Amino acid sequence: MLALHISLPIACFFLACAALLAFALAFRSQLRERFARVLDRARPIVTIACVPIGFWLMEAPYNTILSQMRTQWMALSLVVLALIYAVVYFLGQRTKGAMVAFLVACFVSGVANHFVAQFKGQPVLPSDVLAIHTAASVGGGYEYVIDNTLAFCIAVMLVAFAAIAVVPSALHTRKAAIANTALGASALAVCCVGFSTVNIENDLNVNVDVWSSLDSYQAQGSLLCFAQRAQKTSPHEPEGYSETRAAELRSQKAMAETVDELIDNPHVVSAAEATDPDVRPTIIAIMNETFSDPGTLGDLQTNMDYLPFYHSLSDNTIKGTLSVPVFGAGTSNSEYEFLTGNSISTLPSGSSVYESYIDSAQPSLVSTLESQGYSSRAFHPYFADGWNRPSVYNDMGFDDFISMEDIIDPTVVAQYQEDNDEDAFIEKVEALYPEEDNMLLRRFVSDSYDYEKLEEMYEQRDPSQPFFAFNVTMQNHGGYDRMYLNFNQEIRITNMLGYYPKAERYLSLLKKSDEALQELITYFSNVSEPTVIVMFGDHQASVENAFYEELYGKPLDQLTEEEQQTRYHTPFLIWANYDIPEATLDNISSNYLSTLLLQVAGLEMTPYNEYLAALYQQIPVIDTVGYRGSDGIVYEKDDETSPYADLIHGYDCITYNNLLDVDNRDWSLFTIDGQPMADPPDLDAGDQSETADDSGQEEQSAIN
Repeated sequence: MLALHISLPIACFFLACAALLAFALAFRSQLRERFARVLDRARPIVTIACVPIGFWLMEAPYNTILSQMRTQWMALSLVVLALIYAVVYFLGQRTKGAMVAFLVACFVSGVANHFVAQFKGQPVLPSDVLAIHTAASVGGGYEYVIDNTLAFCIAVMLVAFAAIAVVPSALHTRKAAIANTALGASALAVCCVGFSTVNIENDLNVNVDVWSSLDSYQAQGSLLCFAQRAQKTSPHEPEGYSETRAAELRSQKAMAETVDELIDNPHVVSAAEATDPDVRPTIIAIMNETFSDPGTLGDLQTNMDYLPFYHSLSDNTIKGTLSVPVFGAGTSNSEYEFLTGNSISTLPSGSSVYESYIDSAQPSLVSTLESQGYSSRAFHPYFADGWNRPSVYNDMGFDDFISMEDIIDPTVVAQYQEDNDEDAFIEKVEALYPEEDNMLLRRFVSDSYDYEKLEEMYEQRDPSQPFFAFNVTMQNHGGYDRMYLNFNQEIRITNMLGYYPKAERYLSLLKKSDEALQELITYFSNVSEPTVIVMFGDHQASVENAFYEELYGKPLDQLTEEEQQTRYHTPFLIWANYDIPEATLDNISSNYLSTLLLQVAGLEMTPYNEYLAALYQQIPVIDTVGYRGSDGIVYEKDDETSPYADLIHGYDCITYNNLLDVDNRDWSLFTIDGQPMADPPDLDAGDQSETADDSGQEEQSAIN
């Protein structure tokens, strides 16, 4: 949704600039005849001025502290941008179109950072470019506001266009064309060689804070910071790694003589011992979209509890605080850590694992359960192709994947995906499914309806096999900019000075999630078959920054490292419909959660799971930039003085072997029987889509 929020002076300035451009275009011939000499002299000035103007258009839309940028960063950014401009300008044969294209590209970059920072609290990273299709599929729910800043930037760009329009065109001859091509190619070569040989972080001292990339972008410029992140997208082999190192580490059991000696948490041991080894409980794993508890960050008072059931749940429950690798977005990375036990901390910052690294059989919780006779189903009530899930789920070994196209008329879904008209989509769905009054909440499938589908899948499972379902919900996804007729906002903040409508809508959505969770657990409480449910949030919500600042009592750029880490905390629970010891765990990261699940369910684990169970006792939290030891101290990943340095290096080697050194993967670590997984079918995108559509029709009739 597009909205205009601009002041009268800015509106007048914008109209004046638009009129200037119209005048320049309409009378450019006359102006050139009358002011020929002046305009001839002005052309090189206009040509060169495109570089600083482009820099300003790139930074001004999102950078609130641009005037405070240090001279060295500004100068360096201008030099790099000038090289890029030379490529565009000369390969574009010094045309006005090349100049305009350059300025537009700079402005688009600035606008992208403006809205991405607004929606998820971080700037555009290289991983965002790789996941552009996924971002586009969910982008329609946000409000895109043209504010004073953007309007002013557009106005300045229009003035630049007017200047370009009236100056004379460059002479075009055969010799000039050859010279332009040579100069453009030379500039391109300099850019490529420079990017491949200059270490932007070490040589230019450009550092991007993983906890707060936006601050780094604003201080050092988006161009340099983006290039630094792009340079670090290729993972490096851990120092001293070899294809046999992972196996050596396992055999050494570097952290203790036996795994059992390290698993000293009473709830873990007793839960495993209390479970009949012949029992294979149903396992329901739910990654709840944007499920968090902002009240853990500061003093938050509301007119009613927004998570009353979760807060009250204690019987046969392990719950607590989970450290996840992302904030505001990046769902698939939290999903990856849970399903594989691998931390993305071993990968370049800003990586999108699903988009970049998984393209063959990937051992995971899915393969571990299927080796014990489980059937498996993945369920995500949104577009199937988001985050490359069909391919990744296939590589992980899921039996099938159910998406929104399988529960809602696929022609309606396809139209929605094409035109992104959420109001039309809501209207069509409500007309097609009048009896399903809980199907949609806002424009997304509600948690209540989502869990009903889970229950139906459970009822229609093959009873001769134990059943595993992995569900990624969608209800709470951002944005929170507008109200909907099908959404009753219940929660109001009662103790804050500011007005935070996005936060209140988000809290109201959490209340609905909590109600749906209660319905789900009530259902499985009445099921005789042993069942374990694990649920966790993928990341916190990107709502008003001022809301978080009031919670913390300070600006976000003044948060301590420990406070920054709390922005990466979400709630989790493991519940069973039979007796398991209760516990609260406030120090555990998402890469350990599936191993804890296997322990609680009393199921057989791979050597890698046993390794993780042991590692957890020594290093309970591995986050994006470092880790927390059992001594309670937070260490940076490359801290060689840490007493856990050898352990964390060993973990890096094993995860590298698991994910990236596929040809030399030590399958004995990652599978129960020590044998490689069967390669998934080699399907191209078209074949995969066709298969999904066919299976979807069958599933629709089965679960509706």
